[in-house]
Amino acid sequence: MAAGLRDGRFDGGITLIGSEPELPYERPHLSKGYLLGTITRDKLRLRPAEQYRQLEVDLEIGDRVLDLGVEERRVLLESGKTIGWDLMCIATGSDARKLAGFDRALYLRELRSADRLRALLDRGSRLDIVGAGFIGCEVAAVARQKGCEVRVHEALAQPLLRVLGPEVGAYIASLHREHGVDLRLEVESPPAADLVAVGSVPRTQLAERAGLAVDRGIVVDELGRTSAEGVFAAGDVTRFFHPLFETRIRVEHFQTAQRQGFIVGRAMAGKDEPYREVPWFWSDQYELNLQYAGAGLPWDETVTRGAMGRLPFTVFYMQSGTLVAAAGFNDHHTVARARRVMEARKMVSAQQLADPNFDLRRVLA
Repeated sequence: MAAGLRDGRFDGGITLIGSEPELPYERPHLSKGYLLGTITRDKLRLRPAEQYRQLEVDLEIGDRVLDLGVEERRVLLESGKTIGWDLMCIATGSDARKLAGFDRALYLRELRSADRLRALLDRGSRLDIVGAGFIGCEVAAVARQKGCEVRVHEALAQPLLRVLGPEVGAYIASLHREHGVDLRLEVESPPAADLVAVGSVPRTQLAERAGLAVDRGIVVDELGRTSAEGVFAAGDVTRFFHPLFETRIRVEHFQTAQRQGFIVGRAMAGKDEPYREVPWFWSDQYELNLQYAGAGLPWDETVTRGAMGRLPFTVFYMQSGTLVAAAGFNDHHTVARARRVMEARKMVSAQQLADPNFDLRRVLA
């Protein structure tokens, strides 16, 4: 967001406030390379410290905002310090969804939790995970690569069922079982766990106390404007209007938060260009690289290019004959082209999608 402000030629003062005592960092690696040890702490950082100085951004880190001060235009910090503002962007992100009775379990959202989990894995401890979503599956894969015994308890019939559907979910289940994970599905009452990974909830408490419109996230328009004058919001704390899908969506993934935040920063600087990209994210599990393009919208038909379970292959998701998402398995080129097709609002048939010899770039010509 701060970079977007400067890119939009905003020349006023910028203060970036964060509750963690860390420079801003990329969270996706916390359940992947950082746990495995292939990504170092320094490599997590979004920018080196000197770049914030170059952007003339003042950092207030390690101090939590207690009140947004919408009426008086002055935020109150936990330390007692107050900071005046003319424009504000709320980018508070999400918290891990808590499960009753699992207060002692780890919830992987921040670097300090990743450090505790990595220490557990480095000791070769047996790991019990509740939740077979992306974080649960990624941590399970890292733990097996480190030689840990792993049990995963999932309430649904397959891993990643809501996002990828039953057929892909069954493939993910077989992948983990082949690597030695004790995967237990349709578990209503899981036992004690080391890690709980059952989704996230947007951190809307500050916005709610300030009287902003909130509906499963802070409600914003295509430019990130909230219901309060001069107050914007960006990232996974928001449900923003997406002109491509013509509906409000909430996306929990880093790439969208980063790119949408940049657009919101430019809008704060007076550059009114809506965020129009198709959301995209990735997941590494063992030798598998999964890339997904789409907004998690409903679908009524799936089309597979290649053979399910035989790498590489891609599954396309369609609603009323329109492509709305693509999930590629070691097939990033196909996902990238499908994303461009969706962004261009081009029609492509199920037969064309299924044909590995049909280059999706032809649809864009």
